[in-house]
Amino acid sequence: MSKRRKRLEQDASTPPSSLTGTAQLLSEMAVATLDLHGFTTAQGRLRLQDFITTHSRISAGSVVHVITGKGTGSEGPAVLLELVRDMLNDEAADQVDEYSGMLGGGGWVIRVK
Repeated sequence: MSKRRKRLEQDASTPPSSLTGTAQLLSEMAVATLDLHGFTTAQGRLRLQDFITTHSRISAGSVVHVITGKGTGSEGPAVLLELVRDMLNDEAADQVDEYSGMLGGGGWVIRVK
């Protein structure tokens, strides 16, 4: 048997490593998505609080997405991206198990408690 074939057989017998932490969170399918495009800060705060509260009750342990956009269309700095991060660390912290920014920016991936 050739060296290459032996190496391929060894690689195939090794089980794939399981994802953990942020990689696992980002790879899971979301059960719901909240799109905050076009909302004001006050509207976004209310919608996010309702969304997190609802999904922590009906789908605890699941992953949800919150889309904020990157803020390139707003006049001045992006406000929704920071608003969501601040709420996840403060007001909604007791309902959130873990969270991470979406790849490419513009939103958050959240595991609710």
